[in-house]
Amino acid sequence: MWETVYPYIISLTVVIMIISFVLALYQVARYFRTNRDVRRAWHRARGRMMFGVFMIAFAINQILLFPSFVTYMICAVLLVFGIANVNYGLKAGRYFEQYFDEEDRAWAELEKDKKA
Repeated sequence: MWETVYPYIISLTVVIMIISFVLALYQVARYFRTNRDVRRAWHRARGRMMFGVFMIAFAINQILLFPSFVTYMICAVLLVFGIANVNYGLKAGRYFEQYFDEEDRAWAELEKDKKA
């Protein structure tokens, strides 16, 4: 049973790694392209969360491919940092989302003042 499922688990971790890395790069690009401070911080938090998912998937992949004590120790560190990044990204994302409306109002006022 394990021999039949093992390649699919490895493939799944690789797919998760690729998708999360692409999403992390996308969020970093959005971070650099926006000029609104709250949105920038939100995109940065989301990118950090996606990079945390990448680190978790990478650690699991390495544990499955190279089961040794050294791999376990390195991957334990990666898992801790990955979980910390995902946790930070979730909390920071929720924190910054509550200020979207306020930022939109401030930008609308700024645009109105520029036209006047």
